[in-house]
Parts: sequence; C-alpha cells; structure tokens
Amino acid sequence: MKDRLWQAVYGVLHHLLSNADMVLAPRGDWPQFPCSSVLYDDVIDLAGCTVLVLHKGQMAGIEKADLLRVASEWQWVFANEVFIVLSRDKKIGRDVRRGPQLVHCKPLIRFLCSRNLRKRRSKLIYVHLPKTGGTSMWTALTKALPSHIYFTSLRALLKYPPVLEDYDLIGVHCSPAVLVQHLSDDDLVIGMVREPTQRFLSGILHSRRESEDPETFTPSAKAMREMELIEYLATDFGRFEARLQLITFGLEHAVPLSVPSDDRLYASAVTFAKRRNVILAPSERSDAFREFLLERLSIQIEPLARLNASEARLWATYRSEFDRAGRLICSTNARERQFYDFVC
Repeated sequence: MKDRLWQAVYGVLHHLLSNADMVLAPRGDWPQFPCSSVLYDDVIDLAGCTVLVLHKGQMAGIEKADLLRVASEWQWVFANEVFIVLSRDKKIGRDVRRGPQLVHCKPLIRFLCSRNLRKRRSKLIYVHLPKTGGTSMWTALTKALPSHIYFTSLRALLKYPPVLEDYDLIGVHCSPAVLVQHLSDDDLVIGMVREPTQRFLSGILHSRRESEDPETFTPSAKAMREMELIEYLATDFGRFEARLQLITFGLEHAVPLSVPSDDRLYASAVTFAKRRNVILAPSERSDAFREFLLERLSIQIEPLARLNASEARLWATYRSEFDRAGRLICSTNARERQFYDFVC
C-alpha cells in the first residue's frame, strides 16, 4: 500500500478481525483482509457488513439515516485524517471518541448533526471541477460553513439526494443540473473554471503520479494513466474529459438521453452562467474570487492553500507527448475554450 493513512487502517484491523467479519472498505490496493470483504466506489451498501471503513470524503454515498444508526449503535474502533472505522461488534476496550482520535471523528459527528450547525438561511452549491483549484476552495469553504455535504459523483447524488434544509453548503463533483431546479432565488451556485487545455493536461499528469493508487481510479482515469495521449483523445473517455467543463455546465438534465452537440452545450452553458444566482470565476484569479465571496457571503474564508498541484518535473517528463497532441486537444475543446473566455 502506498498511502500511510490506508496502511494505518489495515494495520489496526488486521489484528481485530475474525473469520466471521465482513469488511466494507473503499476501493484501493488493500492487502487481503483475514475475512470476507467488499470494496465500494461512490455508493455504499451496508448489507452483510460487520466492519465499515468509512472514507470521510464519501459520507454522502450512504443513506444518512443508516449512517446515523451505525454511528449510534456500532463501536468506533479507529480514526485518522481520512478514515473512520466502525464495528458492529465490540473490538476494543474503549471507543476511540474517548481518546486523542476524537479530533478525527469530528467530521462525521458534525455531518450527522448538520441541520443544527446551519449559519445561513440560503444555501451555497459549489461545483467542483477537477484540476481547477477546487479542492483548495472547497476546503476553505467547509471551515467557514461546517454544515456541509459533498457528493463525489452523479450516481451518489441521484441515489441519496440531500435534504436541502440540512445544509449551508453542498458540493458536487458533477453537473449541478439535478439540484438547480430545487433551489430558491436566494441560493447561490458557484464554481471555478480553468483554461481548458491546461486543466486537461493537469488531469493527465495527476493520473500519472507515482504516488497515486490506480485501484482507486475510474475507468477513464485508468485509461488516462496508461494510454498515449493521442490515443486517449480518440476514446469516448478522452473526448469527455477534454470537454468536461463545457459538459458540466452545459447539460440541461442530469442524465440526458445523449450528450448534446458542442454548439448546444456552449449555448446552454452560457445561459447557465448568466443566471442571477450563478457565479463562475477563472481559477487563475482564485484569490480575488475568495475575496469576492468573503464580502458577498459575509463569512470568513481562509487564504487558499495550494493542493494537489502537479510538479514541474512531471510537466517536463511528458512535454513532447503533450506537444504531439496539441492540435487534437485544441480541436476537441474549441467550444470549451470559448466558454472559458466568456467566464473570464
């Protein structure tokens, strides 16, 4: 296992599990558990589970009532920066909430009482596009608004739609179309976009980092990691990723029968961006966007940290491959570049 936080979970569980247990854990390069196990992606099904390894970034992937029941009735046996482990049966002498690991339990505790933590009457919807500086902005917003929920996929959002009155801040890693129709005039949709070619290439670099675990990747990200860029752009995955911003803001329906033409997507995305309660900004001016939100929302937003940034060495490694694909990228994302220019 490459990640020490994942290693820590396995190191603890390995000594606590019995043959009768069934571990439910996020997909990753786990060693073999000494019992049966099921790996989840974006949606979590508790059927048959006796030990839940809950990734704190995927709390929206489970029915909230079920998560509340598990948190109330099961033992909290381990917690770190990424995970909380809960067991149906008693495994340790003292619940970890009674010790120093309590600090790592607080995100779940806050999530389960999110309605009581609300500070605002209106809601903020944050559309998080990959490689736009979105993680930095989301992290800052969650510190200001502890009543929040984050959906890692459209599938999770459709499976377990949020009770809108429970949250000040709702983050989506997909099209906001499924939520927009339920918002009031006072609610606000925000997001950042990035120069399309740079965003796409940054995503390619991210997928090829040695430190990343391909077992956690989507099929598209795996193809992105393994294929020559020109070959990847010839696939449906590649064409989708190269136009992701245009598709995200241009879809009028969460699950369209087919993806519209780029001309239709562009017209729809521009119409969406012109809405009175939609504010999009270029990620290249993220600090100015933070200052704007600070004043507009009347909340304290910490300065943005630089997270998940690709190293200059990686850019140099793949520069010739990127140059060979340059014309194809530009022909593929032409309408998205027009949309980016409109936002700017």
